[in-house]
Amino acid sequence: MTHGILGLIVCPMVDDNLIYSLDKDTEDKKIIVVDNENNTSIKNKLDHIGERYEVVPWRDILSRTYELDRDSFTIVIYMINLGLHSRPDELKIKVEEIAEDMQPYVDGIGFYLGTCGNGGWDIPKWCEEKGYKPSAMFCDENGCPCHDCVGINISGGPKYLEMQKKYTGHLYIFPAMATNYDEFMEADQAESDATEASLTDEMREVLGIEPGRDGYMRWLLNLGGYEYILKLDTGIGDRENFEKDLQRVSEKTRLKIKEADEGWADLRPTDALYDKCKSFLSA
Repeated sequence: MTHGILGLIVCPMVDDNLIYSLDKDTEDKKIIVVDNENNTSIKNKLDHIGERYEVVPWRDILSRTYELDRDSFTIVIYMINLGLHSRPDELKIKVEEIAEDMQPYVDGIGFYLGTCGNGGWDIPKWCEEKGYKPSAMFCDENGCPCHDCVGINISGGPKYLEMQKKYTGHLYIFPAMATNYDEFMEADQAESDATEASLTDEMREVLGIEPGRDGYMRWLLNLGGYEYILKLDTGIGDRENFEKDLQRVSEKTRLKIKEADEGWADLRPTDALYDKCKSFLSA
């Protein structure tokens, strides 16, 4: 029986991957969800799979007002803001800050997130250099980090490059991206709003930019030569609403939907990350 405390720092864009692993693992777990404004999605998904959990303020864990149970298989889930993907510097600072705060309380850490523009950011290597507890992140079969949420769901960089060659001019959409599309786009809203505000009606007419965020996004996609949405069905996530959410993204972008050939979606990095995280604890 596994016992010890596992800390997980999780982006909502890949919480489906965590839920998939928790649901597969039949071992009893004591799950703690840190109380913050980013945890709505993970709580709903834990409810959906019938996994019990407690919601605990982070300050209560840090002050040891709430004592974590090291004799059980305890998982502490700290959800971060999805919008940090558009601010790589802030993302790096926030994740490293949480990892540092976790050190006295956990036996290992799993990073359920991509590096999102932070090239060369190998988080477990950074932890090792700091003398921190063992840690792991999504990696391909060669042990190289998966740097974004698409790479996480197709097994890494080399395969990503192959997909870009085969599916040029495609917007890659997997279930969580379809579900979180609006929130994902809103992270860049301030910059988009500022750009739109600078456009005169004459400029819009000449450039062919329709009003609103969706109109501006359609113009950007057209400028980049995008014609299709590539549907990457990982088999996880919101199965009931995936098709509906995908169609909604298609309507917003006016891109046609094309299904990726079998074999592109790949959950091996997800399985490997969860297994490695559990290995940090005592059996």
